[in-house]
Amino acid sequence: MNDKISFETIIDAAKKLILMNLLFLAMMGMFRAVFMLYYGNIDVLKTIGGDVVSAFVLGARYDLGVIGYVNVLVTLTMVITWLAGKKNVFRVWLRAVKYYYVLMFSAVFIVMCVDFGFYSYFKDHINIIIFGVLEDDTKALFSTIFENYNIPLVLMIFGSIIALVILNVRYFISKINTEKPDGRRYVAGVKTAFFAAFVAVNFIAARGSFGLFPLGTMDSAISKNKFVNKLALNGIYSFQEAVDRRMKDTSGSDILSKLGYENNDAQAFADFLGVRKSSLQHPLHLNLFKRTRKNKAVEELRPNVILIVMEGFGSDLMRYDSERFNVMGELKKHFDSDIVFKNFISGDIGTIGSLETMFLNMPKRPYSKAVTQSKYAFNSYATGAAVPYKQSGYETVFLYGGNAAWRDVVSFLGNCGFDSVEGEGTMDPDYARNQWGVYDEFLFDHLYERLSKDDGRPKFIMAMTTSNHPPYSLPKNYEKLPLEIDGRLGKDITGDTKLAVGRFETYQYSNQKLGELITRIKSSEYAKNTIIAVTGDHNFWSVFDYTAERFMAHGGVPLYLYVPDKIKPASIDTAKVGSHLDIMPTLYALSLSGVDYAAMGNDLMSSGPNIAYNAHGLVIAGGSAINCTIENGYLACFVWDGSDKETMRESQCSAGHEKLLKRFKAALSVTEYMLRNSQKEGV
Repeated sequence: MNDKISFETIIDAAKKLILMNLLFLAMMGMFRAVFMLYYGNIDVLKTIGGDVVSAFVLGARYDLGVIGYVNVLVTLTMVITWLAGKKNVFRVWLRAVKYYYVLMFSAVFIVMCVDFGFYSYFKDHINIIIFGVLEDDTKALFSTIFENYNIPLVLMIFGSIIALVILNVRYFISKINTEKPDGRRYVAGVKTAFFAAFVAVNFIAARGSFGLFPLGTMDSAISKNKFVNKLALNGIYSFQEAVDRRMKDTSGSDILSKLGYENNDAQAFADFLGVRKSSLQHPLHLNLFKRTRKNKAVEELRPNVILIVMEGFGSDLMRYDSERFNVMGELKKHFDSDIVFKNFISGDIGTIGSLETMFLNMPKRPYSKAVTQSKYAFNSYATGAAVPYKQSGYETVFLYGGNAAWRDVVSFLGNCGFDSVEGEGTMDPDYARNQWGVYDEFLFDHLYERLSKDDGRPKFIMAMTTSNHPPYSLPKNYEKLPLEIDGRLGKDITGDTKLAVGRFETYQYSNQKLGELITRIKSSEYAKNTIIAVTGDHNFWSVFDYTAERFMAHGGVPLYLYVPDKIKPASIDTAKVGSHLDIMPTLYALSLSGVDYAAMGNDLMSSGPNIAYNAHGLVIAGGSAINCTIENGYLACFVWDGSDKETMRESQCSAGHEKLLKRFKAALSVTEYMLRNSQKEGV
């Protein structure tokens, strides 16, 4: 009996495996087509058909790269099996390969399905935010998933995909003939060339490129249309990048080397402040201290200060507000009569990142863990949001509509000057709740009660809401205002319209209840001595898609201010750009007289231009902006397209754009210095 494996069997196996992998490639291409039809604006995509075709071609390269990586182990073990030369060894290898393919391709398609769901909320492929599942209120998060998605349908889809994978693998593996005799004689050179070519083709497929560098996520930028670029990419590449960034963050990757300020902290401070290095004070953190101007009216009034951060309170949806599509509710009259900065962006695209910007008066570092859950969580910060108020005799309180242990804020905020942190656990047990906490109206009731407790001290109260968050539920007694979706809005919605309507309803509810709170305060004794500030943690980006030129809208949140007449500035430039970094310095200037504070943002009431930036490399100043990625050196430059400050157009990078990039890098370097030295210098 001949137990030697024939070369014809190896060739037959190679053909069958190639055909099987081509079928998987086709399935991944079909997945991309479904992604486009579900999330894409087909009317827009029709006008850029060439870009869409390019996205599918590039997408096939990404998919082939995934398949190439899956097959590396198969290819190498095939060579080893051939060298062993035994049929029984080959049969064992074949069984192992069958289970390996089922496991790997099931994992590939499950990740792609998760990526599909991730995009429905974040309008982006999987990124480092996905690790928030482990750091967030995981129970509430999974409860939200079960409320928002048809889990039986999702499981059925997962099951169907895995079944297809199993059938595909079984069919092709079973067709490999282990008893195939050699039909012709092959010289050693031919056999060697076959295996060399097989390995080389696998290597090239996995690499995805003949160039100096392998195919990466950065190569997906092939169009001015943001969705087309996302269409090309698949969830596996984005997940791999998220894991890579997470590992670098966890291992303490040195961001300063990427920013160009390694071992040169003083230069970072000088570039950030726009001064000569020789003029800096030492220790360096002293250079961030400022003093509010002396103001007799403020000294006499000692106003309460309320800062409310609204979940999902983006600016973009406001442009659709009308009597028939009423998303502003009671809040509209206050927006019409008070101070609103509309050219304003969030500090991050996630809640904790934006809060971190305000808590610490420092920018959120890109691709980094939340400071509240990092090794820096136990240090004290002179830049803490509540520190100037605490030092000025204020009672300082943080109110959260959810669990105060969320992201460890309850143990962190004492380091930022807060006297107390109160979550739903300290609120009335009769308050109605959803998975994330009390509904906004009850948080606002609790806030008003805290404001009303008179202990002789003015109050600084910062509050974070939870209602405008999946699962988009409402209190049973809430009477909805009209939300008729017209043709324009319906055309702009991407993804599931029913899910979008749920978001519109909770957005409306939150605005209505916020408006009622402001009306209540304005109608009370506190109208004369209370400043109210409102912003959003991030935009409402799970409903609309955004082109590269509309990144102001993508990151846009408003900053609303009610300031009593006695201390209200006479002149205010609400067209000025700003970000979360500027909120606390603005409130200090409005409410504190001759008080020192440390912050990296600016007072929006002051004269002169401002620079706004966030953790994802968006930097805006005056008529120009950049979008950059520190990790890979990506830089795109823009100028305003018209006077509406809604749309920008890409332009050649100028010296002004380079200054913005330099300022952004310096700001991140200063932040890194402040965090690393917070315990040592008490910054």
